[in-house]
Amino acid sequence: MAMDITDFLVDKYETEQYDYKVLIYGNYTYRKNLEADSLIEVLRRVIPYISKKWKVHFTILIPEFVKSIAFDNVEQRIYELPTYINQMRTHFDSVEFMKHIDWRRNDWDIIYSHLPEHTNQIANSICNNSNIIPKIIGYSHWFEVPENSPYLKTMLDANLNGILQMEECGVNSQWLKDLVLEKAKETYNQIVIDKLDKIIQPHYLGVDRVNPRSTYKDKTVIFNHRDAGYTGWEWFVKCVDEIWETRKDFKVYTTLAQIDRPWNKKVDLTSRDEYMDFLSEIKFGVGAFQTYSAWSISTTDGLSVGVPYLLPNKLCYPEMVSNDYPYLYDNRNEFISKFNEMLDETKQYDTTQIAKDMLWDARIDKWFNNWDTVFEPERIMAEVDGLIKIKQFIKQSKFATKKDILEYMNWGVKIKWTPYRNGLRLCTNIKFTKNGYEWID
Repeated sequence: MAMDITDFLVDKYETEQYDYKVLIYGNYTYRKNLEADSLIEVLRRVIPYISKKWKVHFTILIPEFVKSIAFDNVEQRIYELPTYINQMRTHFDSVEFMKHIDWRRNDWDIIYSHLPEHTNQIANSICNNSNIIPKIIGYSHWFEVPENSPYLKTMLDANLNGILQMEECGVNSQWLKDLVLEKAKETYNQIVIDKLDKIIQPHYLGVDRVNPRSTYKDKTVIFNHRDAGYTGWEWFVKCVDEIWETRKDFKVYTTLAQIDRPWNKKVDLTSRDEYMDFLSEIKFGVGAFQTYSAWSISTTDGLSVGVPYLLPNKLCYPEMVSNDYPYLYDNRNEFISKFNEMLDETKQYDTTQIAKDMLWDARIDKWFNNWDTVFEPERIMAEVDGLIKIKQFIKQSKFATKKDILEYMNWGVKIKWTPYRNGLRLCTNIKFTKNGYEWID
């Protein structure tokens, strides 16, 4: 019979204080390079922001190790997910998930889910099969709707059911929130729509830096989006082909797409710094989104280094750059006309103020109602005999893991642990650590 050595791997001498433990459940769509995935872009900003304000330990379930989020207070656990995006959203292995939850040994105060399609299962698995009652908050990076998903069936209903388990779910823009609520009306009654309206809130994404360039290479254009249907790639190619017939004095650089055209050159950039430096040398960028675009990090990347973008006058873009932004187009003819104008301009629009309004910390600071209640315990056990007994046990032991306490109290899944954990927060002699509770005289 194999021996369970898990307890021997617990470092009881880990004394770093962590008042909260957060489990991050991810939505991974760019598996070719997770460093460039939109979720990783968000986490590498959100985790440091939270860590400056609260003592938090994060555990991330992730398909492979990602260097840019390897912070001291982050544990990355390998968690297999299908690579095909729709299948990833359909696949939830409750047995494997609960192994990572490992509720006898672990505390989870908050579940930060970036995959609403799994969040209903997450809530049921944890609340009905463990002694933990975590807060559940989230962010939805994508909704499978006809405008962006060429599937016979979609996971939209699963997404909305997951959002209903959350206290708040961020989305990229007000435009996206409005779209989602309209789609929800096709299935749900007004009571549910009102709940979704309260839960779903714009969480605007930010930029790393505001570093306007002083020079650029003339007659250069960037299309730094994927070559997917929703990005308008085919429409863009047809437009540029038409422009090329009348002038052949420009080059369109692409970072993710490629096509055999004399006007195109794909660049392979190995790091984000190299990418941002290259981007700053381009005269202007383009967005060709037709029916769906909730936000565009690739566009805000360019704006942050002084690159103006030619953008559709719809979707999220008026919201992103304001209605009086000069490079918004309404149709194909306007796109071609403004593309030519931007190629020939000697003085370009200054994007500095737009970018300053997008700095990450200022953006994140407004999420979740300024984070006022995220790290406020909701269920706190009164000074009952059980809580007093636990405090005495921790004092006698000097350090106790959750498993130690549960075994001492002879408690299982039926007695919910979360209120007792929150009750321990009120004891100034007890320090919360990653692996347990330390008594401080």
